Amino acid sequence: AVEFKGSNQTSVQAFVVASRDALKPFLSGGRNPQNASSTPAEERLREIQTRREEAARRPIRLDDSGLLDDGDETGLYENALHRDYSDWGAYSTTGAQLSAAEVQGVLLLSDVFGPFSEDTRALAEKIAFECQPVVVMAPDLFRGDPWVGPTSGTNPKGQTYEQWRAGHSDFRVNIDIRAAAACLRERYGVTSVAVWGTCYGGGRALEAAAGWIPNRNVHDANGQIGPPPVDPMACIAWYPTRYNVDKLFGADHMGTLNSHDGEPRSVAVMAVFAGKDTIPGAQASDAEILKGALAVDERVKDYVVKVFENQDHGFAHVGLSRADMEEEDFNSFVDEEFGAGPSISLGDGDSEVACLLSTAFMETYSRVFLPTVGPPISLDEEAEDWNSNLAMNGKSTPTSRDIRKEIEDAEKNFVEEPLGGYRIDPTDEAQDGKLGDLLRAMEGPEQKASPFALEDDDDVDIMMAKLKAYDEDFQLF
Repeated sequence: AVEFKGSNQTSVQAFVVASRDALKPFLSGGRNPQNASSTPAEERLREIQTRREEAARRPIRLDDSGLLDDGDETGLYENALHRDYSDWGAYSTTGAQLSAAEVQGVLLLSDVFGPFSEDTRALAEKIAFECQPVVVMAPDLFRGDPWVGPTSGTNPKGQTYEQWRAGHSDFRVNIDIRAAAACLRERYGVTSVAVWGTCYGGGRALEAAAGWIPNRNVHDANGQIGPPPVDPMACIAWYPTRYNVDKLFGADHMGTLNSHDGEPRSVAVMAVFAGKDTIPGAQASDAEILKGALAVDERVKDYVVKVFENQDHGFAHVGLSRADMEEEDFNSFVDEEFGAGPSISLGDGDSEVACLLSTAFMETYSRVFLPTVGPPISLDEEAEDWNSNLAMNGKSTPTSRDIRKEIEDAEKNFVEEPLGGYRIDPTDEAQDGKLGDLLRAMEGPEQKASPFALEDDDDVDIMMAKLKAYDEDFQLF
């Protein structure tokens, strides 16, 4: 867990997980590369890269005549590219090499059970593992007071769900989210930010994508200007709740037209819904409304909205951390022998499909260096049927295998078969007759017509030698 300054400059905790590569710049001195230390091997590699880039660098001015600039003895325009040599190709002359310094930031907005719940932590770790190098930051939007218990009852404080929700104002939560995004950029030096939310956090993710601020009040509670907008490049919303789609997207939205840097807002949005969900905002009918609003919003550069027909609310992340500790030994055996837990599926089910689709979409639209080009997914003619339908249409239906049951059935139905063949000891002279008969049976018609044909008076050793001479691959034992 880490801390950052949220609304009213008060401390907010967050769960952060990242690949080692993503954290290297921060661990070695922050985002400023001159503060980073290098090993001799890394220095040597940097020298080689520098020489290669110097050798490959070419003038790129439109009025280039092939002559030298004044003071440019090498013939390489020193100011042609605004970067240092050996920045690992961040702006290489060909644009063909991704920068190793590119680290994506993911702002993970949790459900009402908070960022420190086992399921949200498992999701953060899964994203970090599948999208390296990336820093995933899940801020505590509830300031140490997540919801506990079923939403239809009361929490340990005796509060109903709505009473508890009233204690976490939209205004304060929105500022904390923006402050968390600023922390990602400033503390970890990420090159881009994507926002990913589940349930309640899914609604907040959509708000961040639209640049929506409650009452359009940019000030903090203390009267000072609050943190800048999140301005994500991509947004993933799983079964979102507590949002007003008409205010966020569509022709008459109340979001912002421009990003904080003054550029037109441009964001890619993916939303995942459960077909059996009954929570307002997360129902299949809400998916249809959201898709329609995204389609006509000029700020949305691409979108994907999908409904997993036979699933309930929370299907893609609730239970992600669950493990059967009582059967640890058996599970360990199955994992070692089969490379999977006792009950697996060849497709890993809807949860895995939702995660794979989401991470692929997020990575597609979060790249700063070599950004994605080509037609948007929503307009891809080759996938028109899939894009036009909300339902997954069974494309995520897993082909399940219950490894435990397979092992138990195999053991239960095992029938010991009698051993076939002959038991012959080549050192037992009493068995020479039987062995001789077997060797003669191995002689084919072609060998019988060759100089290595077996004779009636050949003993076992001679027959073995002839069979081997005729066929060098011959083996008996």
